[in-house]
Amino acid sequence: MLIYLGTGERRYGEKPVPLHRRRGWEFQAVLQGSISLCLPDQTLPPESYRLWIFPPDHQHGWAGVKRQRAQVAVFHFLSVPELVQRIVAPKGHLEISLSRTTAARLRRLSSHAELYWNRPAPGMMICYEHILMELSLLVCEDNSHRTRQAQENSAQKRVDAALQWFSTRMAENPGLPEIARATGSSPAHLRRLFHEVLDTSPKHILDQMRFQRAMQLMSDAGMKLETISEQCGFGSASAFSRAFKDKFGCSPESWRRVPGPISPYSKVQ
Repeated sequence: MLIYLGTGERRYGEKPVPLHRRRGWEFQAVLQGSISLCLPDQTLPPESYRLWIFPPDHQHGWAGVKRQRAQVAVFHFLSVPELVQRIVAPKGHLEISLSRTTAARLRRLSSHAELYWNRPAPGMMICYEHILMELSLLVCEDNSHRTRQAQENSAQKRVDAALQWFSTRMAENPGLPEIARATGSSPAHLRRLFHEVLDTSPKHILDQMRFQRAMQLMSDAGMKLETISEQCGFGSASAFSRAFKDKFGCSPESWRRVPGPISPYSKVQ
């Protein structure tokens, strides 16, 4: 049930809303201009195109920039879907960035609700429920986006850790099980993360790292192929030469004789 509706222009810079607690769930959106959330211990910087969600009994207020107007839409509901409660309550409150398209949609919804608020009619409850569902959907979509980002960040960190660990132990020629164990994963899981983050297999990336390191070392004409092969984990000069020729179509000796830099992805004729 909608128990409060506030829409339109606000001048929180001249008329701030003092800290107080609400008895229902508050959804406050700034649709134009900017406003500042005030908490008991701080006033946050002004934000534009934001939606804030607060559970009941949350203490907060609002402030703004002097001589600046803001357009807001404020809804208080006695209850919200259980999923919204589970998402918002542990965080204390939730803040969601709004696109201009979403802000325009909320403006239209609040204007529609205002008609019923000022002149009750049979369709008003459906209108209010529709608004609550729209707002709840924004919360759920934002939560899904944050979850995906956290998963992607976690995957990226795990892959980065694996590459860093391999880079420092390349000469030991560690296999995927060793790399996975060192980074707290399983070979199958780490393989999946490589495909998810880099869109290729661990072997492909690790081989690229070996050849890149080898080419860097080969630029020193005085370094023997045996030493290069050992440092890059190929085991022997003959194994390195075979792998190099399979990869680039020429021997390491031929590559060294070609003047100027050559792309490791180009075959030498």
